[in-house]
Order: sequence, then C-alpha cells, then structure tokens
Amino acid sequence: MTALAVAAPATESRPPVRDKRPEVQALRTAAVLGVVLFHLWPGAIRGGYAGVDVFFVISGFLITSHLVREAAKPGGVRLGAFWARRIRRLLPMALVVLVCSAGATYAWVPEALWQQFLRETVAAAFYVENWQLSWAAVDYLAAEDPPSPAQHYWSLSVEEQFYILWPLLILAATFLTRHRTELRLPAIRAVIVAVLVASFAASVQVTATDGAAAYFVTHTRAWEFAAGGLLAVLPLSRRRAPSRWAPLVAVAGWAGMLGALMLFRESLPFPGWVAVLPVAGTALVIWADAPRGLGAGVIGNPVVQWIGTVSYSLYLWHWPLVVVVPSTGPVLGTWLREPLILLATIGLSALSYRFVEAPFRTGRALGTSPRAYLFAVVAMALVAAVAVPGIVHGRSLVEQSRAQADALASGDVECFGASALLESCDNPDLDNVLLPAPIARKDDTGNAYHCYLSERRSYAADARPKVCHLGSRRPDALRVALVGDSHAASLIPGLSQVAKRAGWSIDAMVANGGGLLSAEPDDERRAYRRALLARLTEQEAYDVALVTQRRNPVLAAGQRDPVADRLVEAWRPILKRGTQVVALADNPMLTSSAMSCLDGAESLAEASGCEMSRQEAYATSDPLADAVRRAGSGASLVDLSDAYCAHERCPLVIGHVLAYRDETHITATFSKTLAPHLVRAVEDGLRDGRSKIGRDEHS
Repeated sequence: MTALAVAAPATESRPPVRDKRPEVQALRTAAVLGVVLFHLWPGAIRGGYAGVDVFFVISGFLITSHLVREAAKPGGVRLGAFWARRIRRLLPMALVVLVCSAGATYAWVPEALWQQFLRETVAAAFYVENWQLSWAAVDYLAAEDPPSPAQHYWSLSVEEQFYILWPLLILAATFLTRHRTELRLPAIRAVIVAVLVASFAASVQVTATDGAAAYFVTHTRAWEFAAGGLLAVLPLSRRRAPSRWAPLVAVAGWAGMLGALMLFRESLPFPGWVAVLPVAGTALVIWADAPRGLGAGVIGNPVVQWIGTVSYSLYLWHWPLVVVVPSTGPVLGTWLREPLILLATIGLSALSYRFVEAPFRTGRALGTSPRAYLFAVVAMALVAAVAVPGIVHGRSLVEQSRAQADALASGDVECFGASALLESCDNPDLDNVLLPAPIARKDDTGNAYHCYLSERRSYAADARPKVCHLGSRRPDALRVALVGDSHAASLIPGLSQVAKRAGWSIDAMVANGGGLLSAEPDDERRAYRRALLARLTEQEAYDVALVTQRRNPVLAAGQRDPVADRLVEAWRPILKRGTQVVALADNPMLTSSAMSCLDGAESLAEASGCEMSRQEAYATSDPLADAVRRAGSGASLVDLSDAYCAHERCPLVIGHVLAYRDETHITATFSKTLAPHLVRAVEDGLRDGRSKIGRDEHS
C-alpha cells in the first residue's frame, strides 16, 4: 500500500512513545476491573460500564502517538503495515473467543436464542456489533432481547472502526499540507479538534433524543478517542503537565476516573456530557505522566501491571462466561457462581495471553502484512461458517412453525389457545403440539408491526398516525379505531383475521408510546397525540375507539396512577362526539423468573411448567380500569384476564400456545386465538340496539 510521509517540524521533535507506561497499564487495570466487576456484581461497581470510555481514551492517545511518530520517519505512515499490526494485536484473541462462544451457544444455550446469539456472533466477527446493537435498541421487536455472549464486542467494533478511519484522517491532513511542513502538526490538531467538537455535540444530542442507540454508535464515541489523540499532538512544551503540578493533576485524574466507576448509575444519560468525567480523568492521568508520587506503589504493583497487560483477554472472556454459565445447581446456584466466573476468567486470560495474544503479536506466523490480511479473511470466514448453519437452521424451523400455527389458528380448532382457559377445555388431538415453537417465539409477530410508528417517528415534531385498515369496507360496518402502543399492535394479527367476518371496519393507529393520552407540555410525543386526537374528534366518525396500552411498570396495582387522569382528559372529546370508548385491560407482565423459565424451555413439557401466580401477573398498575370508572357514561372496560389465568395460576402455555413473545407482549398466534373472544366481549358491552353490531359481512 502506498506510504505517505509526514515530516514533523524540527521545533517539535517527538520522543519515542512508551507503550508500557505504568500509569497507562494501571488505567487499563482499573477500566477492565470496573467492567468485569460491574457485570458480576452490578450493585458494587455501579458505574463500571464507564471503563470502556477509559479504554477509548487510551487507544486514541497511543494510536495517534504511533501514527505521528511514524509520519516523522522517512517512509511515512504505511497504512498496510499499520492495519496488519492491528490485526496481529486484536483479531486472533477476539476470534478465538467468538468461536468458543458460538460453540457454547450450540451446546448450552436454548435453541430459541440461537438466531439472535449467532447473528450477533457474525456481527462481532466483522466488527459491526455496535451497529447491530444500535439497530436492536431502536427496534421495538428486539429491544427486550437478552444479552448475547458477543454483546461486549460492540466496544471492539467501535475501536476497529476508529483504527480504519483515524489514520485516513491524519493522512488527509498531512497530504493537504505536504508543501508546508510547519503546518502539518497544526493541521492534524485541527482535524482532531474538529472531530472532538462535532462528535461531542452529536453525543449530547443523540443521547438526549435516542439514548439507547447513542450508547453504541461510532459517532457518539469518536470524541473520546479524539480526546486521547489530542494529547499526542500537543506542542512539545505542553505535552505533559508541569513537573510541580503533575502529581496533583494525576490525583485529580484518578479521582475523576475512579469516581465515575464507583458513583455513576445506569440511569444517567450516557454517554453524552456525563462521559466527560471518565474521559477527562483518564486524559489528566496520561497528561500528568507522573509514575512517581502519591499512589506510585499501587500503580507500579506487579499485579496491577499484569492485569493491565492481560486486560484485553480479561475483557473478552468474562462476558461469555457471565451469559452462558447457568445460575442453577448445587454450586452455581449460590453466591459462589460469580467468584468462580471471575477465577475462570483470570485463568483463561492468563493462558490466552501466553499462547494466543503474545505469540501472534510478536511471532512470525503473521509477520508480514499479506499473511495478516489472509488470516483476517480466513478467521472471519471461519466464525461465519460456525455460526451461519445455526442461523439457517433456525430460520427453517421458524417458517415451519409459522405455517403450522397459521393453519391451526385460522381453522377454528377447539380449545386451541385462549379458548382452553375461557372455556375450561382441552383438545387431546393437540397432544405434543406447541406453537409457536420455542425457537420461533420471538419472531411470532404476524402483521402486528406493519402499521407501527417507531420511537423515532412518534417523537417527530410533525408526527401523525399511520392508519392501516382491517376488515370490512361496507358502509354499514361497525367503525372501530384501534389505538395504542405496541400492546394494541399485538391485537392486530387476531383482529385482522376476524374483523371482516364480524362486520368490523377497523382503522389501526399504533405507535411506540402511542397510548391515547392528553398531550402534556413536556410530552415528547405531543405532536403525535394532538394529531391522533384530531383524527378521532374532527376528521373521522368512529363508532368505537378500542384502546389499550402497556401496564405502568413503575407503580404497583392499586396505587393512584396519574396516567389515568391523562387518559380521561383525552377521552372526553371523543365521548362528547358520540364515540364509545372501550378499554381492553392489559395482559400480564412476566416476572423475571417466568421469563427465564420461558427462555430456557425447549419442549412442551418444559414450557408447560412455566407459570406465575395471578398476583404476580397483575402486580403492576393498569390505569385503564381507573380511567373507565372516572370517565363515566360511554366508556367501558373489557377484562380478558381469564384468558391468561385459571383461578390463581397463570400459565405461559395456554391451550398448546406459547402466549408470550417476551416479557410484556403476546404472540401473534395467541392474538389470533384471543380475537374472537375480544370481539364477542366488545359487542356484548355495546348492545344498545344498533343493528350493525355483530353483523356478518356475508349476510
């Protein structure tokens, strides 16, 4: 690859970079221990997630130092050699852990999770896991996915993307000043400052508007690398803190960085402006360059230095063990689980560093750039070859399950799904049937989200409902507006199947957070709510507004819920217009133990053992019931809790149907079995002499 030379100005000669500066190794130790201990004991190191930001600053400093140092040599920066060194340093260990994680997924992870876990394994192998997780964070269908063994590769993906783009930016700056040697370092500084400012602004803005995605995407993290890179190109006289102030600067840096690890909480808007503390703290420690003085004995301790040396392996190994090692059994079901995982992580890291990291980085196996690139291609292909068959197998099983579920749900099969509890019956012909199959549960959404506004769309300043029509188009059909959030969307697969037969003309208007609430001044979805209310009160004449929404997870059942006030306020103009408001009481929320049971179930027998008590299932507040009581005439409540619970027992398998797709949403298959009972309950509540209620389309 073409080499571009960058000569450093004579007035700013650059000393060799010390890769093993003791304070940098100590920073690595603090960072990796923060992350590992946070994952093992979240209550002890609550801000341990900020350890990743420490690594980003260190990487920015060291890589920029190397690039500028090489640029000053006669041959300039050789991109091919630079990237080959990154391959030797990072890929062997990363891909070994990924192959082991994929094997562990096949061996010990329930088949229902294979597709998600193996997809993320492939994304991690190609260093795009951060974008995969960013997509999942904003995709409502994936937002509640459990963590995979490859999830922690998001930070490595960000780093690899930095290693690809950063030298190109620096070379661009040097190329533009190739005839003005004295301007080269100022140009590089200008580029770094521009990246820092632009990325920090993006981080603050995206964190405020789309916090889940902001955590993972590259452009909200680039400023952290730039902060470290800026230290590497400071003028010679400012490259380190003044000697007399260096110890105080170091203490301030350590206090800021460790304070972030110990005091931050997951509820903070991160990264955004909050990340300034760990980033600035790390930068101050590096800038101080003060291995002596207060804390020097701890920083230089051989154990601290060794942990910093093997920090990469520690980071890679700990998370797959946390995810895959079970929480049950005579030993692992006790307090010993986390200490054993920590010991296993340390042991694997020591072996990996000795037999994988060090040999590949310094040995001859990948000593040339062509060999390194060939290794990268082959190793990534190997990970894909291990993971893709599981993904393909999973997709095949999902399609088979979908076809079988559709056939049974549309065939009026007795005691299938909701009918089993509502009619207290069982169908022996369904023995050994479980639909959707466990592996297909998360994909069992039908057409629920075809008309769904995402979080980003429902937040927009000009947001308005997306209207999808279901059922009859006859002028005398019962006109129904289905309104709400994703729990209303979960009703669409069933209603779209029975609406035409029931003589219903349904306009579905569903969105993330799209409950029919009054538009408060501080409501980020006020534009959507106003447009929705305008359609229901001014633009269209509906007979019924069928509303539902997720239970309030932060309030216990029976507590006064302020959401009920906003519901009543929004319903008043609709009721005044003459539209009946029918609220459907929300389905249960699964407990963590019930969810774990469901995730681990791979057969009808195992899934049938997963259940909750009625008290657990309905432990959270449902403001709809209170709102109906206070709204008065014209509002009614449909409560189908008996479709989910028999007496005090609430099974997760109902009539041979897996009722729950995740912690709060029902499957499309269960929705199809519930819909006839929902239609009947609504019509029973609306009996007021209207001839069109319950009319058959074909009569």
